[in-house]
Amino acid sequence: MDARKMIYMNTIAVVALLLIAGCATLRNTAQLGTPEVNNQIVTVQDLVKNWEAYSIYYAGISDDTPTAILFDPKNDDKALAGKRWEKVEDQKLLTSMIDFVERYTQFDPRLYGIVGPDQQVYGYVFSPTNEVYMKVADGKTIYVYDIESPLYKNDGSDEGLSISSP
Repeated sequence: MDARKMIYMNTIAVVALLLIAGCATLRNTAQLGTPEVNNQIVTVQDLVKNWEAYSIYYAGISDDTPTAILFDPKNDDKALAGKRWEKVEDQKLLTSMIDFVERYTQFDPRLYGIVGPDQQVYGYVFSPTNEVYMKVADGKTIYVYDIESPLYKNDGSDEGLSISSP
């Protein structure tokens, strides 16, 4: 009976340690959240209107077929980083890119807030998918991985995927 009791106690201790380690890990992750600042919902239109307040980047093969658009506020001490994100420096181009992403209608494009481990919004991503992978690079930087177009995730069915016309 003592051996069984010891096994149960050790098992409970290991499970408790795993739970504690898992919770500690969660504090060091970035996540997608509601796009808001000071309890006000931010829209894509707000970001376009104030586009000069952001460093803006797109993921995708070219600027006429973007997969996602990243908005990093310039006036804060936080940063978004990543490879294969190209800079957008023109409001007209930004508007056409947003129009293109909005045409991924079957994927329900949305604006997401990028929330750091400190529960602060580091920036925004407008994407047709919620499969945005990130990691905390340091206390003030979140690394955002390249976002693959959902058009390339066809399961091989004959239906195919398309982008709706304006």
